[in-house]
Amino acid sequence: MKVLLLRANPRKIGYTQRLADLFLHGLRETPAEITDADLTERRILPCLGCYHCRLVTPGRCVHEDDMSALLELVLEADVLVCATPLYYFSMSSTLKAFFERTFPLTNEGLSPSARGGLRHNMRHPDRWKGKRLITIIAGALNDINVFRPANETFQWIADGLGLELGGQLTRPESYLLDYPLSKPMALKRIESAFIQAGREAGATGRLSPETQSAASLPLSADLEHFRAYSNIYWAQAIQMGAQGMAPQNVQARVSEDVRILIREMVRCLDPGAAARTRAVLQFDFPDEQRHFRVTVDRGQVRLDETTTARPDLRVRCDAGVWARVFTRQMDVRRALLDRQLVLEGDKSLFARLDRLFPPPSA
Repeated sequence: MKVLLLRANPRKIGYTQRLADLFLHGLRETPAEITDADLTERRILPCLGCYHCRLVTPGRCVHEDDMSALLELVLEADVLVCATPLYYFSMSSTLKAFFERTFPLTNEGLSPSARGGLRHNMRHPDRWKGKRLITIIAGALNDINVFRPANETFQWIADGLGLELGGQLTRPESYLLDYPLSKPMALKRIESAFIQAGREAGATGRLSPETQSAASLPLSADLEHFRAYSNIYWAQAIQMGAQGMAPQNVQARVSEDVRILIREMVRCLDPGAAARTRAVLQFDFPDEQRHFRVTVDRGQVRLDETTTARPDLRVRCDAGVWARVFTRQMDVRRALLDRQLVLEGDKSLFARLDRLFPPPSA
C-alpha cells in the first residue's frame, strides 16, 4: 500500500497541520509506504485550459514546474490523502490548482461514472485502477453544513477521476482544539479518531463510519457559547497584534479570560446538587472592571454580567487570580490567607462551588 499525503495548508502552525500530523502518526503504525508532500512548497502554475496536454504533447502539460513530479507520485500511489483548511466554503487555492493540473492524466473519450454521469477516460488505466481518495478538512465555524460544499466538491472530483472515495474527515470548531478544559473526553476522542483514521488508511485505504463521525464531534456547548467565545478569541488576538497570529499565543490569553471561565463554570451546574439551593453569587474582578451575577434557583442557573448590592456570597479578586484558582494552579487557602481572594457573605457557598459546578469531564 502506497499512500500519498498532500498537504495544502499554507499556515504551518494551524489546525489542518495538527490534524494531518495526527493522521500521519497513525499511518506510520502501518506497513504503508508513505510520501508526505507539501503542495504549498511546490511550484504549481494555474491550468490554462489550452488542451496542450491533449493535442500537442499528450500527457504532458505546457507548464514546466513541479507538477510533473507530483503527477508521477499520484500514479504510484494507491491512496491519495488531501489535507486542506476550509477557505470560503471550499478547499485552499493550492489544492484547487493541483486538481486542475491533473488534467494530463485524463485521456480523450468518456466513460460512465460511479454517480451515474460521465467522466473522462484515464490516460494510464493500468496504473489507475483501485485508487482511493481520503480528505481532511478543518475550519473554525461550528456548523457542519458549511463544510458541505467542499466535501461535495471532493466527491465530484473522486467521481470525475474514477477514484473510490475512501472517507472524509471534517473538523469544525477547529480552534477549540486548544481548549481541553471545555470537553476533555470529547477532545481525546477527536484526536484518537484522526490517529485511527491514519491506521485505517494505511491498512485498507478506507475509513470506518465510526472514525469519520468521531472526527466531527462537537466541542462547543451551543451556538451562543460558540459565538461568544469566538468573539472573545478575536478580541484577544487583535490586542496581541502580530503575536496573535499564532493560535497558541492567543490560547494562553483566552484560557484566562474570566468571561469564558465564569460561563464555563455556570454551564457545568449540577441540577441535582443545586436542587435545594437558592442563592445569588456575585463575582467581582476590579482589575478588569467586570462583574458577574450568578443566580442559582433550585436546579436552575442564570448568568448576568452586572453587579448586585446584597448577594448571598461575593467573591472579589483579580482576574488572573481567579484563572489560576479555577484551573487549579493556585491553592485556594493560600489565596484566601494572602487576601488575593476575598469572600463576603455566606462562605459555605464558596466551599460548595465544586459540588454545584463540577468540572467538565466530557
